Amino acid sequence: MFGFDAGVIALLIPIVAVVGGMAIAIVGVITKSKEEELRHKERIIAMEKGIPIPEMAASEPPRKDKPRYLAIRAWGLVITLIGLAIMISIGISSDFSDGVWGLIPTALGVGLLLAGWLEKKDMEK
Repeated sequence: MFGFDAGVIALLIPIVAVVGGMAIAIVGVITKSKEEELRHKERIIAMEKGIPIPEMAASEPPRKDKPRYLAIRAWGLVITLIGLAIMISIGISSDFSDGVWGLIPTALGVGLLLAGWLEKKDMEK
């Protein structure tokens, strides 16, 4: 494909994934800092002119933070399903005994699900 050897493509996939993920994170951080800088400048200009300080733009709804246990449970579900997918795919493609490697992410996912459940119980008290 495109004149590349299969080994080169296999080497480039994780490199591109890591660099792409880092690039997305960097762009997000830069964008958020620019937005905060613009809000800060707007507030300073309003204070200098003596007009009321703008709270939040009308197009921007107030942020409502979700409870942390929801994120923990969501990640637990994702990781559990990834572990099950690994077990099934390795089990089908090779010997079923090799599929036990999927138990590692499955156990991590179940642990996160349990942690989210326990945190929800603690918050309800």
